Order: sequence, then C-alpha cells, then structure tokens
Amino acid sequence: MDGFINLNKPSGLTSHGCVDQVRKQFPGVKVGHAGTLDPAATGVLPICLGRATRLVEFLMESNKGYRAGVQLGVATDTEDAQGKVLEKHPVPDLDQAMLKSVLQDLTGEQEQTPPAYSAVKYHGRPLYYWARKGISIPGKARTIKIYSLHMLQFNPCGQPHLLLDVVCSKGTYIRTLAAEIGRRIGCGACLWNLERYFVGAFSLDHALTLQDLQTAAGQGNLKSLLIPMDKTLQHLPALTLDQAAERLLKQGRALDYQQLTTEAAPEPTGTPIRIYGSEGRFLGLAQWVSDGETIFLKTVKYLAADEGEQVRWS
Repeated sequence: MDGFINLNKPSGLTSHGCVDQVRKQFPGVKVGHAGTLDPAATGVLPICLGRATRLVEFLMESNKGYRAGVQLGVATDTEDAQGKVLEKHPVPDLDQAMLKSVLQDLTGEQEQTPPAYSAVKYHGRPLYYWARKGISIPGKARTIKIYSLHMLQFNPCGQPHLLLDVVCSKGTYIRTLAAEIGRRIGCGACLWNLERYFVGAFSLDHALTLQDLQTAAGQGNLKSLLIPMDKTLQHLPALTLDQAAERLLKQGRALDYQQLTTEAAPEPTGTPIRIYGSEGRFLGLAQWVSDGETIFLKTVKYLAADEGEQVRWS
C-alpha cells in the first residue's frame, strides 16, 4: 500500500506519535512523516506510506504556511508557551503601522539560528537533548526565507498578542521568528500557539483526523483515503514514455534526450521529472545527466516495481 495521508495533527501528540497511531491502522506497511511539528502545534502533517516514504526528501523542500499566535512581553527558554519564563517586560504602546513595519523587515531571505530546544542534530543527538542537560550548544545559522508575513489580528488588551499568517521555506522556526519580533519591539515575545495550514500540495481544508482513520478502518475503507504519490508532485514537469523507452528505463538504462520522441520532453535542467509509462502509470522520478557530449535521462527514484519484478536501480 503506497501513498500519502494528509493528517490534521492534534495538539499534545508528537509527530512520531502520530506515525505510531497511523501505523496501527496499516500493519506491515512502512510509515513516516514529512516535516516535524512540535507537540503543542496542530495542523497539516503529511504521512507517507510504503514507497511514498522514499519521497520524503522532496516534500521536505516544500514551502509551508502557518497561523501563529504570538504573546508579547514574555520570553521563554524554548521560545514558546511550553517553556520556562525567562523575562517579562511591559509592552509599549503599539500601532498598526509600527507592527507592520517590524513584520515587513522580517520578510525575505535571512539567516536564522535554530533554537536550543530543537531537533537539529549535534554530535548525533538533537539540540534539545543537550539543552535539557543544561549544556549550551551554539546553533549554526542557516538561510531561510519568509515569503509573506501578515498580521491577521492584534489584541492590545490584557496580555497583548498577535495572530500572524506566515508562508516560509523549509527549515524556518516560527518560535524563533516570534522571539525575534519581540526583540525588535523591545519587550520580548514567545509563540503561544501554532497551526500549519499547508505543506506544499497538502492543505488543512482536506486534512483527516486520527478519528477519520479509525472510522475508515472500521469500514474497511482505508485505501480510499490514500493520496497517490504523483499527486503531491504536480509542481514538477512530467514526461510520458513510449513502450520501448519504458522497457529500457526498467532495465536501468539511461535514455538519450534526442531519442525521447513520444512528446515534447521537458528542457534539460536539474529539476526532477515525473515519469509515466505508456499506459499512464506513474513510474517515479528521473533527472537529466550529461557525460559532456550527450544528455541522458536517468532515474532518481523508481516507485512502480511490481511484486517480484527485478529492478536494477533506485
């Protein structure tokens, strides 16, 4: 059984815990996820089953969208509401123009250092392992991009807070973004709640709950919930092979660009290509390579091997 489940992760459960719950409904099937959410966060968590687990690296490259609640005036060691309060400061008088200016300055490509309490590895262990032992490990800054950062709501009463809409690249920590907003305002801030509403082609509007899976399992209808592997890769160019080319590809042969005549082949670039057989069956992903003289199409991931079929490449 191969494909994806668009899961609406509940608060209080780790991403790995969600995988365990799904695995119970699909015994004997390899299950993984693409894009960790913190335990308190909710929203889209793509679940991969069977051969779809081999596409995780491509999903991880996808942009993501979040709705984030940011509490002003409070800084914590984890940069979210679950952490130990380090500082409290009065929130200055703020207006919409000032807040929009701060958000505008944080839009675009930038360097961001992962928080101490994160899954980024150091000497084979996540940073949160060292942080819980009281060992401070300087994080390594990496380039991320905030494509859009908009304020949906600002409540200045009581404990002032913001509700933000964020669209960003992979590797972006919304907790760290919240803390940086507080630093720029001058009062500190932490992430109060977080909902992820899309990951690439997966949207919250069409996400399923764990209860939905249990109900479908009781009805013997789980397979109908699976999203076909290629449906999550529609942003990639596609190529349909004729029978002869399909046969060569299955044998592990690279295909000469000039010989692909079934349709206009995508321009040779470094972008992976969705490959379909002569009957429309999704075969996997391929990429253009060159020996300096000739351009060839070579597989990156072959995902359509039938039971018992010998495939000499992956």
